[in-house]
Amino acid sequence: MKRGISTFVMILVLLAIALTFALSFSFLLSARDNQRFLGNSYSELALSNALAADALDARGDPEAAQTIAGMRELGLRLERGEPPPPARRVGTALAEVGYAIATLIGDPSRVVVTRDPNAEIWIRSSRDPQLWIVQDSSHRRRLLGRSILVAIVAGLIALLIAAIAARWLARPLEHLAHNAGTWLAGEPMGPSLLGSSREVRHLAEAIGRAAERQRDVAHERELMLAGISHDLRTPLARLRIALELGDANDPQRRMAMVEDLEQLDNALEQCLAFVRDGRNEALRESDVSAIAGQLIGLREQPETWTLDAPTSLLATVRPTLLRRAIVNLMDNAERHGAAPFAVALTRNDKRLVIGVTDCGNGVATDLIDRIGQPFLRGDAARGSRGTGLGLSIVARIAHQHGGTLRVQNRTGGGFAAHIELPAGKP
Repeated sequence: MKRGISTFVMILVLLAIALTFALSFSFLLSARDNQRFLGNSYSELALSNALAADALDARGDPEAAQTIAGMRELGLRLERGEPPPPARRVGTALAEVGYAIATLIGDPSRVVVTRDPNAEIWIRSSRDPQLWIVQDSSHRRRLLGRSILVAIVAGLIALLIAAIAARWLARPLEHLAHNAGTWLAGEPMGPSLLGSSREVRHLAEAIGRAAERQRDVAHERELMLAGISHDLRTPLARLRIALELGDANDPQRRMAMVEDLEQLDNALEQCLAFVRDGRNEALRESDVSAIAGQLIGLREQPETWTLDAPTSLLATVRPTLLRRAIVNLMDNAERHGAAPFAVALTRNDKRLVIGVTDCGNGVATDLIDRIGQPFLRGDAARGSRGTGLGLSIVARIAHQHGGTLRVQNRTGGGFAAHIELPAGKP
């Protein structure tokens, strides 16, 4: 697979582009003002030099001549005669200097800017029309070179700062990528993300939650496989023995074989229902009282059941899932409890409660808090039939509706299971 650009390089490039754009935009905004400021400052200096040289030349003594000779080494000299023709094209900054000097002396004819071969400023003396004070402006190139050098150094410093910032920003992501595998395996996150940004911590927490869900799913899968193998082994063994003994010819024993097949079918159906949790079913308004009444009418012995519910109780639910949950509670009551059985529906402003009760022996007290876990059965008090998935499916359906499953032993004997759902739309 082709390797993509790293986060560090991406952040570094983005920071470098941002700094370049900011510096360029700032330079463009301030270039005109800077040129004007430099032009005014340099023009004042050039005019001061010209006035000083003109005054020294007027003295005419050896000491003044020596000073003027020293000024020649600094790029200033005196010329007589006509200056070279003015340059047609000069830089903006140099033109700004010439214009500023002309403004200061009040006579533009006394200032000439030339570029043959070097950039020079000619200023005519006020006392001698044939005398020109010439100042070499080629040192501005050296000044420009130094400015470019300063800009390069500043850019390198900015790039170094950008690299440090990019490394600081990318380090938490590198820790995240490096440790994602161990976090998915269940290892604690530890202090490696301390000081990282809020988004990185949220991403790490999301990875941790996803890993926890993945481990839960894997654990449920292992439990389901173990439960299927356990629940299918006994009826399959009975069927094998019955077939070897020729029990298929005996009507009574053949009915026992059919019951074993039904037990196998029920175990597989519960396992498939546990895997296909039905969370994609659409929510719609349904009459829960009508659903409960229909389910009681479909029982083998409906006379053992009573329904305590309003004539109509509308709620926004997933009807297929809710029907499965009530059926599982009713099956659980008939399989492990004793008649009479009851279904009760109540509703207030905050919640809808669906209760299924029986009059059996209840569940061992030490198992009450764990009822609803996959493949957990209260065999000590409620028999050994079933897969142990019925109540766990009910608990999952209740959770998908934003509710909970609450179970308890009834005072005086029996077992009660209540599905508590929010009264509004989940």
